[in-house]
Amino acid sequence: MCSCTSPSRSMSRDKDTRASFPSRPTAASINRSNPCAGRAGERTSALDDASQMSDGSMALEVNGTRLYTETVGEGTPTLCLHGGPGTDSSGLVRALAPLAQPLGLRLVFYDHRGHGRSRWEPVEQCTQHQLVADIEGVRRALGVDTVHVLGISWGGFLGLMYAARYPRSLRTLIVVGASASGAFMARAEDNARREATPAQWAAYRSLWDGSLSDDDSFRRAFETIRPLYFFDKRLAAESLMARADTRHRIAVRNFIIRHEYPAYDCRRELSRIACPTLVAVGRHDWIGPVDQAEEIHALVPQSELAIFERSGHSPHVEEREAFIERVGSFLGCARATV
Repeated sequence: MCSCTSPSRSMSRDKDTRASFPSRPTAASINRSNPCAGRAGERTSALDDASQMSDGSMALEVNGTRLYTETVGEGTPTLCLHGGPGTDSSGLVRALAPLAQPLGLRLVFYDHRGHGRSRWEPVEQCTQHQLVADIEGVRRALGVDTVHVLGISWGGFLGLMYAARYPRSLRTLIVVGASASGAFMARAEDNARREATPAQWAAYRSLWDGSLSDDDSFRRAFETIRPLYFFDKRLAAESLMARADTRHRIAVRNFIIRHEYPAYDCRRELSRIACPTLVAVGRHDWIGPVDQAEEIHALVPQSELAIFERSGHSPHVEEREAFIERVGSFLGCARATV
């Protein structure tokens, strides 16, 4: 079940929302057998036509690095930004793939710079500023004028900054479980202290205090706190199975938590977002609670707020059908204003 508020301002766009991938994406190279293997200077065959963009994996050369990318579906290009930091897009691919066919979208997933199956760059190159520039680099590499952007959790943070800094590059923006400033950290800690078991609390603290030093301990800690992310705790085990092949990188997580999150605050930028925006949140989200979504909604001019009443941090998983319906309604309204 989803409760929604309507946008306070009319929505308009000057681009065709039904555009698809053109025949020749620019600045992209592909290696299907091992997309992100090899040195930065290595080149493989370029994408020659849209048919080569069928479901599967590829590598995009973006801003001097190589990003592992997967595509699902046919239709309007939609960049899907995974959460974390320090994980990858594998779980998100499984969670969001069902949106592609009913909504007529070509979902483009990629692992952020220094994450997952993308090339592991020095962590100092993985600032949020650089990751936002990489989103624009992916759009350019795909050779499309504008894209839908769908950011989940920390991916929503990046999506907000991207939409504010590159407003002409987006058709629409959807963020789920996002916050506009580092203020969420204190709220999340209070919620975790109240809701977590002793083992979960210890794991939570280790994920945020920089005490974890290896990727396996990062994975185990995240698995321990996973039930906190769900309203229906039974889904936590299923979620872990779906994320079994997730690559964890504690070094990049520690860097972003220590050096990026404390200064994160894009609230003053949000008035620059020029595209229709859907701000989605689960009623029981402990780490990106409803008031954080309400703040984003209040600051983004052409925004709608959708609260999913039986979800925690992942309404796209816990209330999938309602989520697909709500996103479809939002995109339909955005297209109708063209």
